[in-house]
Amino acid sequence: MKTIVQLITPIITRGIRQLDDVGELERPDLEVRHSILDKGPASIESEFDEALSIPDTIKKAIEAERGGAHAIVIDCMGDPGLDACREVVSIPVLGPCQTAMYTASLLAHRFGFITVLGRLRPLIDNMASKYGINANYASFQAIDIPVLEISHDSAKLNDALTEKAILSVQRDGADALILGCTGFLGCAVAMRRGLLDAGLDVPVIDPIPLAVHTADALVKTGLSHSKRTWPLPDIKGLAGYDMPGFPGTMKQREVA
Repeated sequence: MKTIVQLITPIITRGIRQLDDVGELERPDLEVRHSILDKGPASIESEFDEALSIPDTIKKAIEAERGGAHAIVIDCMGDPGLDACREVVSIPVLGPCQTAMYTASLLAHRFGFITVLGRLRPLIDNMASKYGINANYASFQAIDIPVLEISHDSAKLNDALTEKAILSVQRDGADALILGCTGFLGCAVAMRRGLLDAGLDVPVIDPIPLAVHTADALVKTGLSHSKRTWPLPDIKGLAGYDMPGFPGTMKQREVA
């Protein structure tokens, strides 16, 4: 069986993610498709940005299932709209942050999280708490490079990530590291090399490859999220949103 994984980039900036970026993840039995928002923020660097991204992310998730996708990965470490998307589709929906944090907790007792901007600390702290792994969350580090500037200087980016990675391990006690922005795709190799050069043998998680392969594994083992945890919403009035109807069977809410 060929698995089709839909990668939804929950921003409107064209070119920030291209299928060529994830082409090496594909196999004869794994296809990656991509969609980007028509309405939403240029990048996600705050709770405000994340909130604006969610409606169209939900719409793209519904369209992905209708288009034949077997699983969805939301291409942002804020996991925007994750729970809502799980409610409206029946296929697996993965957030790269949740997937990376749980996997890091399998690979080490404590992990460090390295992202773009320091202002994201409250958001990431809240996510670690929500996912129930505060005891495993050792360190937050930021390189102070905005999302839309990540691709400007790859050498500077890798140097900054490696510097923060070493600090996270040596000072904060992290035994595994998470790349805390999906725009860092591919940087794990240079980080791992820099850590080994410093005598630090710890795993570095690149969240998008991990989430795509985890989604593929769920599909191939016949697993999806529980509809007792994320039940389909009832149909009711909705104004101001161009939202397609949900797939599956939905009960019309009775009006007294």
